[in-house]
Amino acid sequence: MKIRTQFTFFIMGIVIIPFLIFTSLFLIRHYNRAEQLLLPGYNEISQIAEVNITAKDWHLIEKTLNHIPAGVEVAVLTANNIVVYSTINMLKQNESYQDAELMQLIHNSSKKYYYQIETPVPLIFFNKQPNILKSNKMKNKLKSELFVITRIEREKRRKPSFFISFYWIIIAVFGILIIFCSIILSIISRSITHSITMLEKATKQITMGNLDEPIFIKGSNEITSLTESLNKMRLALKEDNLRRSRLIMGISHDLRTPIALIKGYTEALSDGIASDFETKQKSLGIVESKIEQLEDMIDELINFVKLDSGQWRENLELHKITIFLKDFAQRLESDGNLLERVVKTSINLDESLLVAYDEKLFLRVLENLTSNAFRYSEKNGNVFFEATSSKDGIEIKISNTGSFIVQEDIPFIFDPFYRGSNSRREKGTGLGLSIVKSIIETHGWKISVFVETEQNNLTTFLIGVPSFA
Repeated sequence: MKIRTQFTFFIMGIVIIPFLIFTSLFLIRHYNRAEQLLLPGYNEISQIAEVNITAKDWHLIEKTLNHIPAGVEVAVLTANNIVVYSTINMLKQNESYQDAELMQLIHNSSKKYYYQIETPVPLIFFNKQPNILKSNKMKNKLKSELFVITRIEREKRRKPSFFISFYWIIIAVFGILIIFCSIILSIISRSITHSITMLEKATKQITMGNLDEPIFIKGSNEITSLTESLNKMRLALKEDNLRRSRLIMGISHDLRTPIALIKGYTEALSDGIASDFETKQKSLGIVESKIEQLEDMIDELINFVKLDSGQWRENLELHKITIFLKDFAQRLESDGNLLERVVKTSINLDESLLVAYDEKLFLRVLENLTSNAFRYSEKNGNVFFEATSSKDGIEIKISNTGSFIVQEDIPFIFDPFYRGSNSRREKGTGLGLSIVKSIIETHGWKISVFVETEQNNLTTFLIGVPSFA
């Protein structure tokens, strides 16, 4: 799971858990709330009661008993202790009781019930052993013509107040949140720590030069997704090392031959083997040509290294590529006439098309590819130079008939100092196509080669210039 997703769950949990708990609390209290005591209305009570009751007094009773749950037994009496309404079985409706008799009934059942006597204004509580009040005092405290006796079984004693319950619920909510946050943070930290540890081991392997072992880290977060990038970097470094090794081997091989010849001819001159003037001149000529060859190779190598850095790409400017290609095509046709080759050009591009490129380096690419086309084509052979639009941008093709590149050489022809089977008889440093590819790729373009042996052994180099270039 990705780290962002884990933190999303973490934040959602902090918000949702309290919401669910408080919602559940509200629903539980809603469905478990006590039903209200149902009292008869004034009209009904005036019919069943045998005493006269004012509407004002009964409304005061209703207001007083409005908060009493249905599980509480209640009796409404007049100031003369006549029962007007009762759900207490020992107090019969419309019966009259003396004060002492009433108090005795309450006293006898006080071990089983809690009693409360209340008027619409003051309240008188009777707990475990209620005091028996004198009738005159009780009557003096009554501000209404009616008073109420309520009772509830001791086993159904009042539950803790809502605030205490709410307090413990808050503690439970925070406890659950702390546990939830601890678990989620533990999972996230373990995931991050494991991924970072594995990445550290992988980078150490790369630093130590172990590029053959693939990097594999279990997981699906953002850190482990870096393994793909690290593997690409590992393969690129591996390829770069191989390329560097091939480059060093190529330099050593190509430098060894002219150096050996220079050494051989200078030893011959110093030992007196080449004694006559003509032989000395010939030997010195060979030494001079090999020195020039070494200079050319060193210059090509320096240019290759400069181009491979790609720093010049930051200064590319937009140019009208169609005009540039048409000018080059005209020069190519003139070169073809001079070298006795049949050059066919076709530039089918919009005149206003702008492309970011370095004119000198692009010209070097075209000259290198077309000089190869002239070199490996036969006398009166065909050389083609075409530029057309495609769905991906621009395609530039340079083709020639005659000597072709064998399939076994195609994967390696852009490697430094690689000489194909058909090129070993030709002079060269072996860096030409490597420089071409370096320039093309640094521009952000692509180059490929394909051979058609069925049609006059046609060899084609294809340069792809993206439309956004």
